[in-house]
Amino acid sequence: MATAVAFLLFRSSFTGRVATHFTLDGDANGFSSPAAALGQYMVVFLIEAAGIGAALISAKAAITTVRALGVFAWGLASATACLFMLAMWVSTGSEGQEVRLSSQQVVTAVAVGLAVAVGGWLVSRKRA
Repeated sequence: MATAVAFLLFRSSFTGRVATHFTLDGDANGFSSPAAALGQYMVVFLIEAAGIGAALISAKAAITTVRALGVFAWGLASATACLFMLAMWVSTGSEGQEVRLSSQQVVTAVAVGLAVAVGGWLVSRKRA
């Protein structure tokens, strides 16, 4: 949902292409149209949801297992959404401008995912 909202906010700023793939150095080396990029991002979320759903179905009924999977799912989705929003953000600007995702931005996405996971774990422990 947050990724779709970010897409709507950045839509008028896109140069006609959105970075959808980056090298390990952070340089963009794959681009798509804005609509195709949003579709690709949504497919990633569907794959994540299917994987987490399958894990939840196959998990033992122990509440700690289900809680851990739920926390993992929230953290993963948050980190992915943050990373996609940052990719859209660096894709805005003038045509021909270098598109680069910095290591600080990747660390930020991971930190957001970890913060959501820790928050979810703490909230779930208080409710149990």
